[in-house]
Amino acid sequence: MIRIINTIILSTLTVCSVFATDYHVDQRNTKRGDGSEKNPFQTIAQASQIMKAGDICYIHAGTYREIINPKVSGTISKPITFTRYKKDKVIVSATEPVSGWQQYSGKIYQVKGIQMLLGDANNVYLGTDKMQIARWPNDTDNNEYSLDAKYIDITKGTWSLSFVSNNEIPKIDWTGGTIHYLGSHSGCAWERTITGFDKDLGRVHFEELPKKWPFHPTHSPQRKENDHRGIFYLMNKLEALDAPREWYYDPLAQTLYFYAPNGKSPKEQAVEISARKYTADIKKSNIKLDGLNFFGGMVSISGDNNQVINCMVKHGAERLVTNLKGAAVSDAAIQIKKGDGNVVEKCVLENGTVNGILITRASTNSRIENNIVQHFNTIGIHACLLSSAGEGDKILRNSFYGSARDGVKVSGKNSEFGYNHVQKALISGADGGLFYVTGRSIPMNIELHHNWFHDAYADTHAGKKAVGIYLDNNSAGYIVHHNVVWDVEWGGLHFNWNALKNEIYNNTFWNVGPPDQSMIDCWVPERNGVRTNVRDNTLYNNISDVRPWWHSGSGKFIVDEKEYMGDEADNTFDYNEQFKEVPFETSKSNLFMPQKNSPLIDKGRKIKKITKGYKGEAPDLGAYEFGGEYWVPGVDWTPKGFAWEASSDYLNLGDIK
Repeated sequence: MIRIINTIILSTLTVCSVFATDYHVDQRNTKRGDGSEKNPFQTIAQASQIMKAGDICYIHAGTYREIINPKVSGTISKPITFTRYKKDKVIVSATEPVSGWQQYSGKIYQVKGIQMLLGDANNVYLGTDKMQIARWPNDTDNNEYSLDAKYIDITKGTWSLSFVSNNEIPKIDWTGGTIHYLGSHSGCAWERTITGFDKDLGRVHFEELPKKWPFHPTHSPQRKENDHRGIFYLMNKLEALDAPREWYYDPLAQTLYFYAPNGKSPKEQAVEISARKYTADIKKSNIKLDGLNFFGGMVSISGDNNQVINCMVKHGAERLVTNLKGAAVSDAAIQIKKGDGNVVEKCVLENGTVNGILITRASTNSRIENNIVQHFNTIGIHACLLSSAGEGDKILRNSFYGSARDGVKVSGKNSEFGYNHVQKALISGADGGLFYVTGRSIPMNIELHHNWFHDAYADTHAGKKAVGIYLDNNSAGYIVHHNVVWDVEWGGLHFNWNALKNEIYNNTFWNVGPPDQSMIDCWVPERNGVRTNVRDNTLYNNISDVRPWWHSGSGKFIVDEKEYMGDEADNTFDYNEQFKEVPFETSKSNLFMPQKNSPLIDKGRKIKKITKGYKGEAPDLGAYEFGGEYWVPGVDWTPKGFAWEASSDYLNLGDIK
C-alpha cells in the first residue's frame, strides 16, 4: 500500500514538473518578490534567470530600466514569452533619469558627476523627444532631415581630403568637435573628429579621408557637382551650445550641459540620458516578446524562431557615425544578426538616425510582416527603413515612411517583398531609390510585387536624383511585377552597369520626373577597360505617362534605343504603353484601378505565374486588373494601446497627377 501511494506521489510530481510556469514582474514592489502575482519580482532579469521552455513572464505597468536577456531557449511548441500583464503599458528603457541640475550660464544648466559611456550613441531625451547635440549652424526648424548646413568654399586651396573652409564658422576652438559632411553627389554622409581649426582661414581640419570609396572621389570635396563641393555643420563643443534643445557632455569633467526647449530649469522636467545600447538582447531561440514598448535602445536577435509581436520601438537606433571607415552601420531599432525563422510582426518602429530594421546575411527565412516603420536614417549614410540581406526573407504588408537616403533594400537570395507601402525617401540624399539594391550580376530570384512606391524628392543641394525602383550596379534576377510608382523626380526604373536577367511586368509608373526624364535610365560606363551593358532584361505590360522610354549611356557614350528597340536590342521590351490622359481611377477608394472602357483593358500579354486569374480575353496593362481584386498595400490595422501615439505619416498618399 505504501509503495502504491509513493508511486502516485512521484507520478504527480513528474507531471507537474513539465507544466509551464507563469511569473509576474512589477517594479513597484518594494520587496524582491518570488515571481507570484501576489508577490511579483521587481525586475525582468529575476524572471529571466529561472525561466524555461513554455514559461510566461507577465510584466506589470511601469518603466523597466534594464535589458531583456533570457538565459535559456524555449522550444518551437513552448516558447519563452515576455508580455504585458492584461492591458498594462510596459516600457523597457535604455535610458536613465538625470537629476541635480544647477544653473551654469543664463538658460544653460549643468549636472556634474554624471557618466555617459556610450560614445557616439550618447543621447539626451526630454520626455520622448530626442534633444540636439550642440552645433553650428543651429537646427532652427527642429527637423533632422533638413540639415541646416553651410556650403564649403570651392576656391582652389580651400578644401582637400583633410580640411574644408568657410569664413562664417564661429571663431572658437573646434578641436575635438565633430564635422558632419554631405557631398555634392549626396549619396553618403560622413562624420569626422575635428583635429584643428584655423580661425584666420575659417578652416576645419580632420584626419585625411581614405582614398577609396565611399570617401574618394565620390563622397568628398574632390567631387564637384550641382555647382558645389558639399555641405557641412559642426557640433559637439560647449561653446556651440546656444539654442533651445541643445546639450553637450564633457567626458573629462563628467558634466552634462543642457538648454531646455522652454529655457527653464530642467529640474522639474523629465530629462533622461542613454545608458544602455540594447533594450532586448535575444541570443537564445524560441523567445517571444509580445505587447511591450521599447525606448532608447535596440532590440537585437541572434537565435532561431524568435518573435517580436505587437511591440513599439521608439528611438531604438540613435547615434553619430564619427570616423566610420565605411558607408553603413549594423545598428537598427530591430536587428536580426543571425538565426533562422525570426519574426517581427504588427510592430511600430519610430525615429532613428540609422536603420529601422536590419537583417544580415547570417540570417535566413526571416518574416517581417504588417509593421509600421517610419522616420529613420536622418543622418544620411547608407541606412534604410528596412535592409534585408538574408536568404529566403519575406517582407509583407508593411508601411515604410521617411528616410534621408534609400527607402528599403532586399538583396538576399529567394526573398519576397510584397504588398508594402514605401514613401518619402531621399529627403536629403540623392542617387538612390524608394527601393534600392546593388548586386554581382548573379540572378537572386527576388520577387518584388504588389507594392506602392511614391514621394521621392531630394533636397536642393542633392541634384534631383531620386528614383522609384533602382536596380543599381549589377543587380540581377529581380522579378518586379504589379507595383505602382508615382511622384518621384528622377525616373521610375533604373538599371546600371551589368544589370541583367531582371523581369519587369505589369507595373504602373506615373509622374516619374519632368516630361523629358526617361522612364528607364541606365548608366553603362567602362569598368576596368570593358564597357558594361544592361542586358537580357524582360519588360512586358508596363505603363507610364508620356516621356522618353529609355535612356542609356555614360558621358558622351549613348546607347538609348539599342537597349530595347530593333535587331540590336539587348533587352526584351514589348506590350508596354504610355498614355497622355490618366487611364485609371484617381479616387482614394479605387486608386490606380482601370476605368471603365480604359485602354488598359485586355491589352496585355499572358505571363506564366504572373498574370494568372485575369478577367477578359487577355491581362490588362499596368498593376491592376479591371474587375479583379483591388489590393491596397501596407498595414491592415490601426495602432492602439501602445505607450506612445504613433505618427500617422505612414498613411499619406502624396500627389496623384
